[in-house]
Amino acid sequence: MDHTVPLRKVFAYIILLTALQATNGTPYKVGLLLNSEDQIESGAIERFADFTLANIPVSNITLQLATRQFSERSYLSLRGAICSLIEDDVIAIMSASDSTLTAVQSDLIGQFQIPFMAAVSTNPFSQTEKNLEVRLSSSDIHQSEAIFALLKEFRWNTFSILSSMDTYGIRCTVQLQKLASQDSDFTFKDIQHFSVKKDLSLPTSIKLFTKELEVFKTSLVKVIVLSSQGRFAKRIFSEAKEMGLMDEGYVWITTDGLTARPDFLTYNTGSYLSYYQGIFGTAPFYGKGSSDFNEMQDTYVVSGGDSADLTMSSVKISSGLKVLHTSLTQLGSLNRSALNEINCEKKHTWADGPVLYSSIQKNLLAIEMGDIAGVKRYPAYDIMNFKPNGFERAGFWTYETGIIDYSGLKVSWINRNDLVYSGGNVKAPSGIGNTLRGYHLRIGVLHYPPIALLIDSPFCKEQTSLPSCWEGWNPEIIARLAVDLNFTYEYVQPADGLYYRLDKETQTWGGIFGGLIDRDLDLSIALAITPERSQYIDFTYPFFEDSMVMAMYPNLENTEPSSNMFFFLEPFELSVWGTIVLLVIVIAILTNFFSRFSPFGSYGEKIHAMQSCPCRNCFLRRRYKEAAQCRFVDTKKYDCLVEKVEEFDDFNDLSFYNSTWLIGTAMYTANLTTTLTVETPGTTVNSLDELLKQSYYKWVSPENIHIVQSMSNSDTKMHQELYKRLEFVNTTEEAVEKVKGGQYVWIGSKADIGYAFKDDCTKHIAVTNNFQNIWALGMPSNAPYAEVINRQFITYREEGFFTLVFDKWNGGDSCHVSSDSIGSDTTFTPIMLAGLFIILMGGVLWAFVTSLLEFIFVSYLDSRESDKSLYQCLCSRISLKKDEIKEEWFGRSSKQTLPRNKANDRVDFVVDNKLLSPHIKKTSGRENVLMKPVATTMTTSARRMKLASRNKPTDRSSYVLRDKAVIRKNGGWK
Repeated sequence: MDHTVPLRKVFAYIILLTALQATNGTPYKVGLLLNSEDQIESGAIERFADFTLANIPVSNITLQLATRQFSERSYLSLRGAICSLIEDDVIAIMSASDSTLTAVQSDLIGQFQIPFMAAVSTNPFSQTEKNLEVRLSSSDIHQSEAIFALLKEFRWNTFSILSSMDTYGIRCTVQLQKLASQDSDFTFKDIQHFSVKKDLSLPTSIKLFTKELEVFKTSLVKVIVLSSQGRFAKRIFSEAKEMGLMDEGYVWITTDGLTARPDFLTYNTGSYLSYYQGIFGTAPFYGKGSSDFNEMQDTYVVSGGDSADLTMSSVKISSGLKVLHTSLTQLGSLNRSALNEINCEKKHTWADGPVLYSSIQKNLLAIEMGDIAGVKRYPAYDIMNFKPNGFERAGFWTYETGIIDYSGLKVSWINRNDLVYSGGNVKAPSGIGNTLRGYHLRIGVLHYPPIALLIDSPFCKEQTSLPSCWEGWNPEIIARLAVDLNFTYEYVQPADGLYYRLDKETQTWGGIFGGLIDRDLDLSIALAITPERSQYIDFTYPFFEDSMVMAMYPNLENTEPSSNMFFFLEPFELSVWGTIVLLVIVIAILTNFFSRFSPFGSYGEKIHAMQSCPCRNCFLRRRYKEAAQCRFVDTKKYDCLVEKVEEFDDFNDLSFYNSTWLIGTAMYTANLTTTLTVETPGTTVNSLDELLKQSYYKWVSPENIHIVQSMSNSDTKMHQELYKRLEFVNTTEEAVEKVKGGQYVWIGSKADIGYAFKDDCTKHIAVTNNFQNIWALGMPSNAPYAEVINRQFITYREEGFFTLVFDKWNGGDSCHVSSDSIGSDTTFTPIMLAGLFIILMGGVLWAFVTSLLEFIFVSYLDSRESDKSLYQCLCSRISLKKDEIKEEWFGRSSKQTLPRNKANDRVDFVVDNKLLSPHIKKTSGRENVLMKPVATTMTTSARRMKLASRNKPTDRSSYVLRDKAVIRKNGGWK
């Protein structure tokens, strides 16, 4: 070691002695612990500390530096250095050791109650009042926040950690894990720890970190955070370079353990290896780049110093000396005589130590740690980027501003062109590998065409794990994926031969699904994505959308495509039919009420006239009807009545009744026409609901498919009923044979049925219905290769690769015939229309029953007005109606002209060349109708009177004539 004293140190002592003479005071001694195994850093610290003391303004308080060197490998060496400083009556001790060594120093010094100032320690738990430790740098908590902010800025959402097994490395690891767990966008994959006892003096041929680095080599995560002391970095990077972990695409982020000591990476010539370029890191801000720092650096260089001496450690020690001087100036004199009694043997404490400690803490918080683009904040960290000449500041982080560049602007760092990345690249990497090189994947598979087919050969039946023994659209996709992403793989069949199975007793999953949950499998063949499955596993980017279909082979010999005779009722739903029937009934009731019971209703008057016409003794009326050629069907002509009634041109109740039927019939006809035009005539199954209602077709499906399993787990009543009546087969070949028989419908997925009928699609008709499924490959949760596979799948989809593979195995659109329904086309037959005739016959029967009920009702009224029984009155009514029908429908009298007196608005009867008017003459027991000359003109009121006759011989009471009506008394009409 060169023990010569530099001239600048002599100059500093001269200044110090001059100041002592001027103030007649004794200088306060400040102890400085230096690492003997790091002479470069120790020399820089001591030289810059001397320069700082020499440039402190002259006052009544002076500081004198007392240095002691120790070996970091020897506790006795460290204890001896501290005891030597205590015996030298120092008022404070300073150190630039790392956090681990600082903790030991703090425990040794704290027992004497002498303030201890740690320059670069970042342990958040080491600063305690008990040991009077003052930390001059920000804690690791803030450093972890700065690193996490850097990860977010570049969107490196997945990262790994390599840390030393000491308090420094573990603290950073724990804090990063905590931050990542609080942000749902971030995940940490692999965390590797290494022992700090590794002997770095061993030759490079002996690999010290291969075991830990091998984990990163097989991982897709390309972002690695190195949290350790800087002395390990050179050996770690050397071995990582040999394994390809320093190549393009990788990102290394280091802590201040290296950024504060970049000299650990230099070689004898002071240069750096090129593969260091692109390393990022964080370093506590100590003013470098600020105006204060630049001025201090210029002054130091002018005084003969080297700018390389201004490291973070030396600058922190310099700042600590300034704070200590300020505190002593504020406190005035201290009881230094008590220090003479303190040594490692007696272990006395200094009473003024806590007072000085409190003043240092207060002044430390008040110091502004320099300015950066006008921002003065604490804590703050520099963001470093390694370039050809070493670490350079790329920006900085503060708790308030986050990451910004040195212009003071918050810009996108991804688009910056002044940064360097691993491999000399200037474009920010994604942080995830583009290939799966070195991966060997275990892929779960089952023989289920066309998803995957095991080749039928003796060799493949023995070697089921070989990729060459499998074909189908899934093996084709995986084979290309393996080539493009450069990985190897093998197929694994689950022992239970199922896609998934839940053991309800143990609540454990089996099949391929269980293998993914337990991470026994790395991938699976296509699985349908469901919310339930997504709770347990992850899925790749979806590549196929499937749906439930029904397929059949038309039975050409079957002319009865449906057993539903009432298909023509389908245009209206049951609720519509119910509404129509209810409307018709209500209108019919209202119409009947107003027509029958209203004395002013025109329809009621006609009914009254028809009921009164059959009277055999009404000679005048009979003659009149014969003369006018009136028949039963002509009663709507009011001229045929004896008493002329007024005609009404407006709609009456009957018109509304008829209109209701016309509107309903028109609506039904239009809907039925649409149904028969749009839908294929003769189709029998259009949906799952129709499949359940019909009785001709049965349905079948292989049991171990996702469609059937989804149906069995469905809460829908229709699906449960379908599953209950479903017939299962073992293979798709059996399902095809069943369907070809003509009486079975195959329920399955579009992919399954498309493959099964691809060579015979001219006879295949399918219906898409229910259970829309999205297919993807299954993966264990948080699989590291998920993003790489997803990116590749997006490329395949853009290229149309998936479509080509599906068309190859499923027949494509040219062979997969699909329609909206299934069944054979046919023409309408009497059997098919039997339901229509049944409804028509029902209507006729209802009309007959209604007419009979009317006869019974009016006969009941007759029986109440006469001495006859209900049966006699009913027979009389039927007899009269029979005679009426015979005469009115089949008989016709000679045509005569009836003269009308227009002046008096009356009808005159000419009998034997005499003008007669009706006149009733009462005789014993009977009324006779006679013709007498007209004496006066009939009034309009008289023309509206109804003529009544009675048949009771004993009742000779006179008729009571009123305007517009004759009241019947004690008698009925014959």
